[in-house]
Amino acid sequence: MTPGDHAADISHAQTLLDEQRGDEMMPRSSFWAPITAKRFLSLFARDGDDDFFSSDLTDKELVDRLGHVGNIGSKSGLQLLAAYSNKDEYVPSSVDKDLLLKRLVSAMNSNNVETKVAEGLMLKNGIHNLSEGDGDKERFVEAFGKLLANNT
Repeated sequence: MTPGDHAADISHAQTLLDEQRGDEMMPRSSFWAPITAKRFLSLFARDGDDDFFSSDLTDKELVDRLGHVGNIGSKSGLQLLAAYSNKDEYVPSSVDKDLLLKRLVSAMNSNNVETKVAEGLMLKNGIHNLSEGDGDKERFVEAFGKLLANNT
């Protein structure tokens, strides 16, 4: 992925949205796939509708966005595996991915103190879709299989 100027892309998308043109496509340099201005902002703007996993969110903001997982899990028996690829090409290299995964899992478990419903799995060599990373696909399938076996 060759990103454009992120701040400029956010500004352009916001301008389109402000002009009631949120369904227009962003420039190709903004993202690797076609994406509308509205969807771009949802994913990439701070506090966008789909801004759930950003490293710049405070712990409280993460709990506000993800804390419901613990509530649902305690009522339904839901267990969640939060798998994170250490070499995810969509996450800046400056982000401490181990710390972020711990923060995400903590936020998911925050509203349920009795039983932890979310557990983290760091895939050390994997990229976003696990098409690369020796052994990580297998580690993911094994961990997911254990999760399913524990819930039957």
